[in-house]
Amino acid sequence: MLHHARPAPRTSSRAPRARALAVTTACALLATACGGSHGGGKAAQGTLTVSYETAKPRDVRDRDFLRGRKLAEQVADDLNGALRLPRDIAVTGRSCPEGDFPDYDPETGRVTLCYGYVGEVRSMFEDADDERDGRRDGKQNGRRDAGDRTAGVVTETLYHELAHALIHRLDLRFTGHEEDVADQFAAYRLIPRGAAGRAALRDAADNYAQYAADSDPSDDDPSDEHAPDAARSANYLCYLYGSAPTGNEKLVDGKRLTKDRAEQCQDEYRSLRRGWDALLAPHAAGR
Repeated sequence: MLHHARPAPRTSSRAPRARALAVTTACALLATACGGSHGGGKAAQGTLTVSYETAKPRDVRDRDFLRGRKLAEQVADDLNGALRLPRDIAVTGRSCPEGDFPDYDPETGRVTLCYGYVGEVRSMFEDADDERDGRRDGKQNGRRDAGDRTAGVVTETLYHELAHALIHRLDLRFTGHEEDVADQFAAYRLIPRGAAGRAALRDAADNYAQYAADSDPSDDDPSDEHAPDAARSANYLCYLYGSAPTGNEKLVDGKRLTKDRAEQCQDEYRSLRRGWDALLAPHAAGR
């Protein structure tokens, strides 16, 4: 159950790319997902913890980036404050084999955050900046720098993987593809955080678009449970637009997010919020 593990040979996709139909409405996935955990009695309080293993020399910069930005700690604080967990969930930064992606292991209850993944995402944004700057005489034109955008992607990834952990630990019932539901959880937690959260989700959408542009159609895997990177990018733009259409018209670019899809986005965003509200209500802190 390695949700971001990459099979060999390595492809250019950010995650293994499912060829199941991309879900166009969150309602189809979550509207009936109202079940809680099966246990009826009180359980011991668990905690979401964060730790960092020693980095290999090639990964020291990326480990220091994570520790300095405290991205995992911020996500842990958010979820520890919002939910009652029956058992601990660990987020561990570590040097993974080259090509591995972050994942959740249900046997250990651990989310692994690969240092090398952080470096790969940052390199993609830096390369994109270099290409743009070559055409624009080095002007930033108001863009977020590569470090900030990498932090946004890592934050989205943490919420995605922790959605898998919550589904497992809390025995949450849902319909549809778990990977789509996990993406929706990232949007569910990030968008209400205001400008910073919205920027992080936009960073993730842009990063998925980068992977989609770099992918080789021959690497398609019909058995993969993940939606295509391009679809995941479009979904995040849709949720951002649906949460606040006024002022975000530029998100409807006719390419990643079409006008026809945009007409559904308010309903999609409302549905995913209702779905996750119902899923997590029995586990809310203070109940």
